[in-house]
Amino acid sequence: MKSIRLLIAFSLFSMLFIGCDQRKDINPVESKKNAENEIRQDTYTKLSEKEDLDEKVKNNKGIFVAEQYKPYDISASVTFNHEQDADRIVYEILMENFTSELKNVIQSFTLEPTMIQYYLTGDLTSTNALNNSETNLYPNKEPFGLSLYRGYVINNETINMLTDDSYLNMYIKISYGDKNNRTEDFWYIKATPTKEVLDYLKSIAH
Repeated sequence: MKSIRLLIAFSLFSMLFIGCDQRKDINPVESKKNAENEIRQDTYTKLSEKEDLDEKVKNNKGIFVAEQYKPYDISASVTFNHEQDADRIVYEILMENFTSELKNVIQSFTLEPTMIQYYLTGDLTSTNALNNSETNLYPNKEPFGLSLYRGYVINNETINMLTDDSYLNMYIKISYGDKNNRTEDFWYIKATPTKEVLDYLKSIAH
């Protein structure tokens, strides 16, 4: 768990550095520690991940499943952050408990499309495909967990119109393997909300 916390601390530093513009949401930073630091040879990009997730959420939602046997555990959480420049709702996914080698792991997620009206962003996708180096994971070796999170600046003019729990819906894509032998897992997870986000939404409800 210590290594996981160090990875998340790295992301938090980046969040504070990037979050100076109130009109922009936080750029995703994949919290990681490369096992081998190899240069990626795949063709995954921020744009390709966005297009793939958007297309599947729109036309093939059934591909996202809540339960499946995979060589890792995955979880998701949602919290609320109040900062000087803006209020944010922060989403995080966490992979851990690896049972086999996972080479060149790419994590990506998006939210329910309707959430675009509640956040100050034109793009709900978050991904670590922005990284140049591979992230390789091994059982019982550091890093013991791989986390990706993103904070979305809240649209204060519309957020009080959010009346259901659709904000918890996360559509996640995890891919790994060699360049010519990739595995792609698609997850639907209802993220676990923290007390902070529940209290915030309660405070703005009509």
